[in-house]
Amino acid sequence: MFFWKKEENKVNNNNLLLWVIIVMAIVIAVMWFFLWKMSSWWGESKVKYDKLSIQVIKDSRDSTFDPEVIINELKLLPSISWAEIVVKDFSDSWVKEYLLENNIKALPAFIFSTNNFDVSLDPVQAWQPKINWFLQAIKSGEYMLEVWATYDPFVERSERWFRMITKEQLETLKKDVYVKWDEKAKIMWFEYSELECPYCARHFKSNTSKEVLEKYPSDVNLVFQHFPLYFHNNAETAAQALECMWAQKGSKGFYELIEKSFTDAEVKADGNINTSLSSSKTYLIEQAVKLGADKSKMEKCLDDKVYAAKVASQMKNGTDMFSVTWTPGNVLINTETLEYDVISWAFPTSAFVDLVERLK
Repeated sequence: MFFWKKEENKVNNNNLLLWVIIVMAIVIAVMWFFLWKMSSWWGESKVKYDKLSIQVIKDSRDSTFDPEVIINELKLLPSISWAEIVVKDFSDSWVKEYLLENNIKALPAFIFSTNNFDVSLDPVQAWQPKINWFLQAIKSGEYMLEVWATYDPFVERSERWFRMITKEQLETLKKDVYVKWDEKAKIMWFEYSELECPYCARHFKSNTSKEVLEKYPSDVNLVFQHFPLYFHNNAETAAQALECMWAQKGSKGFYELIEKSFTDAEVKADGNINTSLSSSKTYLIEQAVKLGADKSKMEKCLDDKVYAAKVASQMKNGTDMFSVTWTPGNVLINTETLEYDVISWAFPTSAFVDLVERLK
């Protein structure tokens, strides 16, 4: 009896050992498979992205924008961090011809050899717009990044090296706009913006425009210009809602609704701004009513798209005249000398003060 139990225990131990060996073999096989797949993916990924090169074309005469800032940002993006980046200047022998052949009218230009990658502009916020969205195919077969370029190396310039606008262009811009602050101010600040833009909300919340007004109460005025970005679902309707508000409550109501929307934009714990609610149609109609507008008139105005053409026209002017591609796009014009310059995105008050001082 004892011998039988001993044999039974031996058999059980052998079975257990066999199962342990089988399980270990399966685990090793699975680990080997995943390691092989990761190695394969890494190899393919490296081959894929190693082919990426970025050519940066700047103009050393431009003192308003340092492309190194953007270059350093690009180097932080994991998927393109090892791309070869070469910087060229407008004065280099072949650059002018290259720009003309590819119809590139604004610098700095960021030319990508391929668009075959998928990476957010913000490595932390994956929901942010992808670089690919702003890559435009050019004649050479490469891809140009359409953001940040505002400096035109070919345009007529004043002795102070500002770009020039014609009287006719200025009059076109001044038609059917709503001026905030002193209408007789020498410097007009055209702010190309939209209510769903988180950077525009940040720009407002930083009190930049308020601080500029306090420093230059009779020298500068502000004109909000519509520039609804296509990937913001609320932006187009929100722009038209502002115009519908103007139809009922004038310029005062127009700017009150803008300020209310930006004020109510949610600042998240990580510092990013969520504008999805404060730029929605429902929210804007509700706030317009609280500011004295008639709800049924607002709804009919939006349903009939009464101001769609005006919104599109302002956006076209921003693109055609000033190469605005992103919001906020700030164009400051000396209406006496017809000189102007552009500040792209949200910058601190000091940047605007410096430009006003140079334009005065």
